[in-house]
Amino acid sequence: MTANDEVESVEAAAGTGLDEEMTGLRRTSVFQKLRAEILTCTIRPGTRIQERDLADRFGVSKSPIRDALIKLEEQNLVEVMPRKGYRVKPISIADAREIYEMRLIYERECVGRLVETASDETIAGLAPYATMPEPIALSTWAAYNSAFHTALAIGCGNARLARAACEINEQADRLTMIGVATRDAGDLATFVREHAEIIAAIGERNRRRAAALMRAHIESSRRRVLEALESAAIVG
Repeated sequence: MTANDEVESVEAAAGTGLDEEMTGLRRTSVFQKLRAEILTCTIRPGTRIQERDLADRFGVSKSPIRDALIKLEEQNLVEVMPRKGYRVKPISIADAREIYEMRLIYERECVGRLVETASDETIAGLAPYATMPEPIALSTWAAYNSAFHTALAIGCGNARLARAACEINEQADRLTMIGVATRDAGDLATFVREHAEIIAAIGERNRRRAAALMRAHIESSRRRVLEALESAAIVG
């Protein structure tokens, strides 16, 4: 093999590796975008999904779309409709109740552990979530709300509890958006104030108050969600 042949061989191998990396990134990106659209109800529960339509929209082949849908099915976010493709899984009232029951268990424990074991630095890191610039846009609030609850979970000091809390909160994201979709900015500001009260109780190292505030916060959200689901056409 000549020197030129060796160079071409290395370049070909590098090109193949780069192509594989870009393909992997593309598949991950498609999955993440679809998942985000489902969780935020940009794609509404019950919506039929066609691989070709998504491939055209994202500018990719059907292969990464198919891979993304398989993963989303594993996460219980979409379901197969025989001979009709996929649809975003409708939300049942029973599922909503179960999700909020689990939130109460996990998140109250998370704030309790934050109070008792978190460093001052970790608690100080929650301060940015105590306020939010107004006027509050729904899309901005959704990202802020998810980040706040994730921060509480990660800060609890128990990796398994944090993973469980984050997983159930991801499932709750769709419910949260349904519950606030018809609310105005004033209602969203109320949620921010509730977050601020929880953060203050954690900062005071008051476990009982922090847990009580978290319970009230979650139950308030649950009431809004159940009211919305009972009057919606998206309930499974």
